[in-house]
Amino acid sequence: MVMATLLWGATFVVLRDSLAHLAPAALVATRFSAAAMLFALAVLARRRPLDRATVVGGAVTGLLTAGGYLFQAIGLTATSAGSSAFLTGTGTLLAALFAWPLLRQRPTTWLVLGLLLAMAGSALLSLRGAWRVGVGEAWTLLGAAIYALQIVEVARWAPRADAVALTGIQAGVVAACTLPFAGDLAGQLRSLDGAGWARVGYLAVCGSVVAPLLQVLAQRTLPAGRVGLLFALEPVFALGFAITAGGERFVARWWAGAALILCAVVMVEWREARSAAATPPPATAGGARGSSGRGGTGSRACRACRCRRPARRAGRRPGRASR
Repeated sequence: MVMATLLWGATFVVLRDSLAHLAPAALVATRFSAAAMLFALAVLARRRPLDRATVVGGAVTGLLTAGGYLFQAIGLTATSAGSSAFLTGTGTLLAALFAWPLLRQRPTTWLVLGLLLAMAGSALLSLRGAWRVGVGEAWTLLGAAIYALQIVEVARWAPRADAVALTGIQAGVVAACTLPFAGDLAGQLRSLDGAGWARVGYLAVCGSVVAPLLQVLAQRTLPAGRVGLLFALEPVFALGFAITAGGERFVARWWAGAALILCAVVMVEWREARSAAATPPPATAGGARGSSGRGGTGSRACRACRCRRPARRAGRRPGRASR
């Protein structure tokens, strides 16, 4: 999941530069159409049948992904790459709240405190002038909230679906939803130079194939709230890319907001790690039966403690190990 956030963190600068030549819908449609074709080749090569969980999960998460990516791209036309990254990472923290009614995963007290602290950092990043949210920030936050729902739905379907096929269907749905709004897509693509095609290639392969697949694989075991927190690592990577490759400068208020968000993530993750370490492991079936070992009849544990417990099976002498 950390690798996925690293790949997505670099996309903010790439998206910002690509939007100078492509409309938001055209860019999203192009990258996910290419991703869908790559996934289709992989699915055909594997020759595995598609089950209901894979198809339904891919369709539902694809619709939410389309809204999240489209609104994020629209927001980047009116805000900086660094602000978009931090707002996106903060908005995905809402996955912990959405998972409560949808997945019955109740957030802990420390998680709620972390969310409030992260929201304060988001306010420092997005509010302008007389405490008004800019248009770009508003679109970005809306896209992040929709993507938080996507995290919850991936957590619902990923554990019982084929990861490659689900991510491929998801990419195909995103492409189908955005192509009607792409306008003159062919004309826009003809205007791209070599650097423009390289940016589209990175968005397609790393941002639309590898990173989403890593997310689905991670959410087979991680709960939605934990994944939402890990998404907050995305703006940390985006900040480094925006400063080193994007040529952006951040004011002190933005740095303060970033610090609050990162403190919230570290605090909650630290508490979760302590709680997990303090929780005793569940007793195994063999442990609950004491020294009886496997099935409790003539096992190695019985021979080790030299107990005289008779074997349960007829024809077995006490103390004789069964295989």
